[in-house]
Amino acid sequence: MNDTEAQINGEIEPPLPEQTFREKGKSARYVPWRERIKHFSWQWDALVTGTAVTSSCIHMFPYHNDSQALKIIALVVFLISLIFFVFNTICKAAKAIIYPKDAWNHLTDPSKNAFSGFFAVGNASLLDTAANISADWHMGSNRYLFFLYGLWWANSILAYFIAFGVMYSILGQKSRNLEKVMAIWVVPCLAMIATSTCGGILAGLLAPHFPNLALITTGYTLTMGLIALSITTMITFGFLLRLFLHGAPDGMIVLGTFNTLTPLGQGGFSLLVYGSNLEKLMPNRTGENFPQSAISGQLLYALCFGLAYLMWCAGLVWIIISTLSIIRRMKRIPRFWVSHWCLVFPNGTFALLSVQLGNILQSRFYHGFGAAWSILVFVMWTSVVLRSIPAFIEGSMFVPPPHKPSRKQRRDNEKYGHASARAPSLQSCALSHISFNPHGDNGAFV
Repeated sequence: MNDTEAQINGEIEPPLPEQTFREKGKSARYVPWRERIKHFSWQWDALVTGTAVTSSCIHMFPYHNDSQALKIIALVVFLISLIFFVFNTICKAAKAIIYPKDAWNHLTDPSKNAFSGFFAVGNASLLDTAANISADWHMGSNRYLFFLYGLWWANSILAYFIAFGVMYSILGQKSRNLEKVMAIWVVPCLAMIATSTCGGILAGLLAPHFPNLALITTGYTLTMGLIALSITTMITFGFLLRLFLHGAPDGMIVLGTFNTLTPLGQGGFSLLVYGSNLEKLMPNRTGENFPQSAISGQLLYALCFGLAYLMWCAGLVWIIISTLSIIRRMKRIPRFWVSHWCLVFPNGTFALLSVQLGNILQSRFYHGFGAAWSILVFVMWTSVVLRSIPAFIEGSMFVPPPHKPSRKQRRDNEKYGHASARAPSLQSCALSHISFNPHGDNGAFV
């Protein structure tokens, strides 16, 4: 067992000199930038994903969609996401230079590299938002479109490497404990889903001028998305079984339960994009049999819509399960940290799916539901931004909070404490098997 697993299980506490946090009645110490860079991790890409999806929710808001005010707000939020992206890139480069071993550990440790999927998801979200902004302000051109298209191809290759590379790393753990199944395991595959969604949007923009290229891109993105959805579905079933048998995770890890909503919201939205593209592009193929017949596009669109609606229904289930899990562990959730940003993106994808269902069905209910959920996402994003400002200034947002042990863990600690009073060698032998790193990292806290 490594030091992060021992901290999560309550067997050891994070070292106080390094783990700077705000205690009751005490002010937090200012964390120097060198220490901030040391604790910087892949979780910070959640700022990019959450901000970019908020801009998309504003862009697709079902009421007064042509309002100049909404377009300006969407543009401002998009520029904020770009600032977050540049900041994260600088911090990653600084960590690779100053702490190369820690940076390499974030690429190889299964408890840390699972979050690397947020990087590709953030890239895809930025490309989505850039396409939306160009449509709002009518500044798109073929060169600009193909520039985004080239970046998308690069990100799609990266998404494949992240998904299957992290999967290979997780397979090497050789763990037989179902309790270690975490919702963060879907994050690497989210990179493929988000990238496929971006490809579908770009294919829709290419369709009027380059229909054949758009059809090839749609087929590629459809395959990519279905591969990722099949993997995330199996992981979600395993995580649901883990919840039934072992209960909700403790600490910051419980916030990651909402990650199970992301493949449902993002995947359902992407299926609707694929279906819309296929309906427009397939009639160009004339023939009597499938897939050359003109009705083939409508049949595929209907199939994609049915799957997307199924994912919307499943998303409602996981919203309830995730909310109940957080309520169940509310008292043991530490102070505000970067992990709270992971709540924005899943709800944002679900809002986009709801709005798109309303656009297709011309339904007042889904338009109203999607608008309400989009407002909720904007309020959630605004609240975490406001809470992040003081935490960022003092530096506590960079340092992982201490783990709060559960009642069972406290009873076990008391039991072993009494036992150690009678036989201190037992405790010393147990602690000797824990690999303790005085510079604990923050990789396994979401």
